[in-house]
Amino acid sequence: DIVPFVKYDARAGRFFRNDRKEVNGAYENTAVDITSNFKAVMDLENLEVGYLLFAAGSAPAYLLVKLGQPMPNKPADGKWKQGARVMMKLHKDCGGDVRETSSNAAAFLKGFDELHSLYEAGKSANPGKLPIVVLKTTMPITSGSGDKKSTNYQPVFEITGWAPRPEDLKHVAKGSAAPAQQQSAGASAPSTGSTQVGAPATKQLEPAGA
Repeated sequence: DIVPFVKYDARAGRFFRNDRKEVNGAYENTAVDITSNFKAVMDLENLEVGYLLFAAGSAPAYLLVKLGQPMPNKPADGKWKQGARVMMKLHKDCGGDVRETSSNAAAFLKGFDELHSLYEAGKSANPGKLPIVVLKTTMPITSGSGDKKSTNYQPVFEITGWAPRPEDLKHVAKGSAAPAQQQSAGASAPSTGSTQVGAPATKQLEPAGA
C-alpha cells in the first residue's frame, strides 16, 4: 500500500527513483538516477501543500491539505517545514509507474512554484488533461557566506504537452490535516516556498482565500 517515491536531491540537483525490493524477507532500497531523462504526467490537479518533517532515522511525517483548502496550523515543533507533495506517472523511459514526490527544500519549492504557474496558465486550454513535465535543467542558488555558504539547485521544469489522466494515476492523500488543525478560510497561509529563498516572479502557491 506504500506509494513508491521519486526524490529530488536539492544539494546535488538530481532526481532519484527509489526502487524497493524484498530480498530474503528484508526490504532493500536502490536509488536510480533519472535526472537526464526525467519525464512524467504530473497530477497537479491534486497538489498537496502543508508541513513536512524529514528527520534522520525516522519515517517522513506529513500534515497536508489539497491546494485551495485552508492551510493546517504549523506544528509547534520547529523542525517541521512548509512543503508540497504531488503524484505522477513516470514516462516508460524512467520507470513507467506511479510515484510521488515531496519536498520542503527551498530550492525545489521555488522551481515547483514556477511549474505550477505554467500549469495554471495552460489548464483552461486543456480541459480534463494533466501536464507532461520534463526537467529542463537545474540552476544553482547560493546562500549564506563564509563557512555558512552553501549551494542548492533549483529544478527548472517545462511542460511539453498535455495528456488525459492515466488510468492508474489515482490520487492517494497522505497525512491529511484534521479539521481542528486547519486554519479558518480567511486566515493568512504561507506559500510552498521558504523564507531562505526569495519568491519567484510568478505567483506563489497559496490556498484560495489567503
